Amino acid sequence: MKSFLIALALLCTLTAFAQVNYTANDTIPPYHGNALFGANMGYYPSWDDEQLADLAAGNPEYDIEGVGVKALRPTLPEHFLEEYGYEYRIPSFEHYKGLGIYDNTLFVGFPSEDHQDSNYYCPDHQSELFANMYTPIWDNGENGTPYNDENYYAAYLYKTVSLYKNYVKFYEIWNEPDLDHSNNAWKDPGEDDNWWDNNPDPCDYKLRAPVEHYVRLLRISYEVIKSLDSTAYVAVGGLGYPSFLDAVLRNTDNPEDGSPNSEYPLYGGAYFDCLSFHSYPHIDGSLRDWNNDIDTFEYFRHSDMAVEGFLLKKQEMEDVLFDYGYDGDSLPEKIYINTECNLPRKAIGDKMGSEISQLNFLMKVLAACLKNSVRQFHVFNLAERDDYETATNSFKVMGLYEDLDDIEPYNEKRLNAGLAYKTTSNLLYGLQYDSARTTQMQLPDTIDGGAFYNPLYGIHTYMLWAKTDTDMSEDVQALYSFPSSMNIINLEQKFWDFGDSNTSVLEDPKHI
Repeated sequence: MKSFLIALALLCTLTAFAQVNYTANDTIPPYHGNALFGANMGYYPSWDDEQLADLAAGNPEYDIEGVGVKALRPTLPEHFLEEYGYEYRIPSFEHYKGLGIYDNTLFVGFPSEDHQDSNYYCPDHQSELFANMYTPIWDNGENGTPYNDENYYAAYLYKTVSLYKNYVKFYEIWNEPDLDHSNNAWKDPGEDDNWWDNNPDPCDYKLRAPVEHYVRLLRISYEVIKSLDSTAYVAVGGLGYPSFLDAVLRNTDNPEDGSPNSEYPLYGGAYFDCLSFHSYPHIDGSLRDWNNDIDTFEYFRHSDMAVEGFLLKKQEMEDVLFDYGYDGDSLPEKIYINTECNLPRKAIGDKMGSEISQLNFLMKVLAACLKNSVRQFHVFNLAERDDYETATNSFKVMGLYEDLDDIEPYNEKRLNAGLAYKTTSNLLYGLQYDSARTTQMQLPDTIDGGAFYNPLYGIHTYMLWAKTDTDMSEDVQALYSFPSSMNIINLEQKFWDFGDSNTSVLEDPKHI
């Protein structure tokens, strides 16, 4: 019966199918949904995806409080679905939906061995992409499907979107396609082998294929996804390097040289609605500057500068998009999401890391997302991947729970960062940033935050914190009074642990 129902669903989709006659150069659906704060779940052998989702969103059936996650960033790679069946994860996604998790971001790609491109564009590495991507996407219904069965990526994506479109809002095309193996992505224009003036060499980066092939991947993705769900968003990324974004925007999917012609008429920006980026301020150079006076680096390893580093990454991507006309005037402006970000709970080497800096950063960066139109934020990771005392890799001490590897469900230990994440996510959920009201607050240089408006109830929530400016320190205090012109009479103050305590304090708005 299950196979029949799935086949029937695909048949109904086929009946309603229509190829799109537009691109992201013509229109991008406006995003009217709530900003959602989510998580990358990771993989822990003792836990299945449904149990991890319980930890993320909370599940009263098991007395799990959760950490305030409203959306997830799962993956459904082709090699997995080809082995286990395309419908295999539907029960998991139904479980997510039952927990209140929705509008998920799904990253796609990663072919099965039989469907992987056999070419070696880099002499020592086979292409990571799909074979037959340059065969036609559509075949006018031959073999009973609208897609060309020989175009393996188109076939995989069509079947996946048909089954999971009711659970997914953003389709992220690959994960970190620009992962740099060469240290050329960081280089400035004019430097040897930089990616601004030169297309990345296939040996340089993760895909091991020409960048035009990634543009082809985007083009197939756009046509297939939009044909099935015109309200979904096709996302490039998650990217770490604006130079790679520039290469995508200056190339078509022409496999010869990326130039436009009648068969390959549009550059890469035409085939995605959304810019997904990754940000790890503790390693990306945003927490230090070279100081000629002392002939070494000056460091700013604290949560407020880390938030600035996050916003700088978004701004760098936005600047590239604006340079190519995606500014809302010449061409439609892109939607922005972040699908990986965090600070470590432990300082390793000269990198920042502590429980309090991680906690503060996560709370502050969620507010920054609302203030700067980042529509989703997915923390890396739901849980740590190593014992805190012995960990030597900063990425293994990023999480909202302690390491789950040897822990049976449901014997987890939530970290304070998880509680702070829950508090902030829940209190900011459904709110909109009010820039005019924030201006009225007249925040001094020592305090940051903002005013957020609930359109359903017509009330404001104010999030405030004392800003730190001391390297490796979160120890700071500041006093604030709301201006009398704002006419605030009753003020209910909630702290970082409100997500569990549910206690608040009535405060005089003139003395906070």
